[in-house]
Amino acid sequence: MNRVVCILLNCFCVSVAVAQTLRSELQDDPYRTAGTLMAYPLQEQQHDTPPPGGKKPFYINHFGCQGSYYQDNPEFYDAPFFTLAKADGLDMLTKLGRDVLKRVGQLRSDAYNRSGELSEVGAAQHRNLMKRMVERFPEVFELGTIASGRSTTVNRCILSMEEALVQLAILRPMVISHKASERSSYYLNPQGKNLTPPKMDSATQAVYEDFVARNTTDDMRLMKKLFRDMSYVSSHVDASKLAAQLFELAGSIQNTLLHDSVTLYDLFSPDDLYRHWRQKNAWWYICYGPSQLTGQQQPYMQRRPLRQMIAMSDSIMALDFPVLHLRYSLETVLMPLVCLMELDGFGQSVASLDSLEKIGWADYRIAPMGGNIQMVHYRRSPQDNDVLVKVLLNEREAKLPVPTDCAPYYHWRDVREYYLKKLDAYEEK
Repeated sequence: MNRVVCILLNCFCVSVAVAQTLRSELQDDPYRTAGTLMAYPLQEQQHDTPPPGGKKPFYINHFGCQGSYYQDNPEFYDAPFFTLAKADGLDMLTKLGRDVLKRVGQLRSDAYNRSGELSEVGAAQHRNLMKRMVERFPEVFELGTIASGRSTTVNRCILSMEEALVQLAILRPMVISHKASERSSYYLNPQGKNLTPPKMDSATQAVYEDFVARNTTDDMRLMKKLFRDMSYVSSHVDASKLAAQLFELAGSIQNTLLHDSVTLYDLFSPDDLYRHWRQKNAWWYICYGPSQLTGQQQPYMQRRPLRQMIAMSDSIMALDFPVLHLRYSLETVLMPLVCLMELDGFGQSVASLDSLEKIGWADYRIAPMGGNIQMVHYRRSPQDNDVLVKVLLNEREAKLPVPTDCAPYYHWRDVREYYLKKLDAYEEK
C-alpha cells in the first residue's frame, strides 16, 4: 500500500511540475502564447546522442509545415482596425487606444495584398533549417546524394520548399527534383471522408465553452484602457471578441519584420495571456489532437502521410547512395501527424481539458510556424540490415512509443511494425 501511495504521489508531483514548467515557459517568452502562430525559434545546433555501432546517417525523411506567413483572411487585420477606427471617429478612444489603432494600422498596411504569403521571417526559417540539417548530418549530403522536394499547392508551402532547396543548392551541389502538384495532395494535405476535422458537436461545444468560461480574461480591464466611455463599449463593442482579435494579432507580429518595432503584448497581463493561450491550446487539442471528446480519432486524419513516410523509407533501403526527402504541408497536417506518431507523448489522450498542461501538451511545442519532423536513418553500410532511426521533432531528439535498447535510436523494423499495426487496426474497424 505504501508503495502504491508513493507512486501516485510521485505521478502527481511530476504532473504539477510539468504544468508549472509550461506556465514558466509562457511567462519567460510571451511569444509562445501565440501557439501555432509562434515563429519557429532561432535554434543553436542541437547536441546529437552518438549512434551505436559506428552507424552513420544515410537518409533523412522530412515532413514539415510552412514557415511564418501573413494570415489568409484580411479580416484578421481589418476587424480590430475598423472597430478602433470607428470609435476614434467618435472621439471614444483614450490616448493608448489611439496609439493601438496606429499600431494595428501598421500591421494591416504591412499585410496588405499579402494574404497567406510566406514572410521574410518564414523564408529565413527554412534557409536556416536547411543549413543546420547540412551541418548536422554531413554524411547525407555527400557527392551523389539525391534530393527530392514535394509541396502542397498552397503558395506559402511552395515558397518554404523553394527557400530550403535554394539554400541546399548553395551549400551542396547535387541532383534536386521538386514539385508542387495536386497529385501529391492525397498525402500532403489529405481531404475527404474521415480525413478532415469535423466541427464540434453540441456536447463537445458545451464542454469547450465551459472550459473557456472558467478561463475568462479581464476583457473589461483592457476596454477601459482603450475606450473613454464604457457605455459606448457596452452598446457598440464586443469586448471579448476584440480582446481575442488583439491577442491573435499580438502573436502574429513575430512572423513579420515588424516584430522589432511593434508589439501588442503590453496590452495584456501575464495572466490574461496565459488564459487566452489555454483557450486556443484546448481548441487545437479538440480539433487536431487525440482528445477523448472527439473519440481520439483526429490524429488518424494523417494516416496517409505516415504510410507515405514508411513507404519512402522502405524504398531507399537497397540504394547505395544517400537520399533526402523533403515534404512541405500545413500546421493542420503536422500537428495530428505528430500526435499519430505519439512523438514525445503528444499522442496521450485525456478526458479533461484542464489536464493538458499536466501532460505537457502545448501547441507551440508541436507545430509552430516552420515546425518539422525529421526521421534520420542510420546504418554502417548498404549491407547492414539493422537500420536504426532517430526522429527529431522541431530538431530535438524525440521519444517514440516503441521499445528500444539504444534510445534515442530505434530499430527501423520495430518502428515500421508498430506504426503499420496501428494504422491497420484503425482501418480494419
